[in-house]
Amino acid sequence: MAAITPRPPVRRIVTGHDDQGRAVILSDGPAPNTFRSETIHGFGASVVWFTDSMDVDMVTDEDTAPAESTEKIGFPGVGQTVFRIADFPPDSSYPQNAGDAIFDEIDGHDERLADEGGSKHFWFHRTDSIDYAIVLDGEITLILDEGETTLYPGDVAIQRATAHAWSNRTNKIARVGFVLIGTEPISPAEIAAKRAEAKAPELA
Repeated sequence: MAAITPRPPVRRIVTGHDDQGRAVILSDGPAPNTFRSETIHGFGASVVWFTDSMDVDMVTDEDTAPAESTEKIGFPGVGQTVFRIADFPPDSSYPQNAGDAIFDEIDGHDERLADEGGSKHFWFHRTDSIDYAIVLDGEITLILDEGETTLYPGDVAIQRATAHAWSNRTNKIARVGFVLIGTEPISPAEIAAKRAEAKAPELA
């Protein structure tokens, strides 16, 4: 396998206000809350920003995703938002126990889904959130329970609490931007029941 060239750091510009209420640039540089895997070459992510509720602070200069954050910012709770830039190396770069390795590193075992007999993908997971995914560089394949599609730079996916995986079948790293907005928990079974209930009058 050819050597994989890591993607450059994510440049992050944060704006704010001075004491007179004028718009200013607070910071301009590499995103400080950045993770690079020590075991999976090319795998990593930067949390660019985080909000804890819909009551967003526009007044202070607080950095919500600093390097020294003691808590790993993973998947959002209800009303929280996470802006993350993730680098996905080729699938061939992951170890044999890829599922265990990546979910250990991102502390995401609660979101991981059983890979039914290995028929899906080691990244298969689900979160209670609506996610906006924008491919920035490279290409990546979105796998669902039924069907899959490949996204290219500029393509956008809207994930609505669906079980899914991201598969990089190329020989280069793919970079994807994600805006995740935490929503009230709802299971696939609950969704199916509500859909059936909504269609019931049509069948009457």
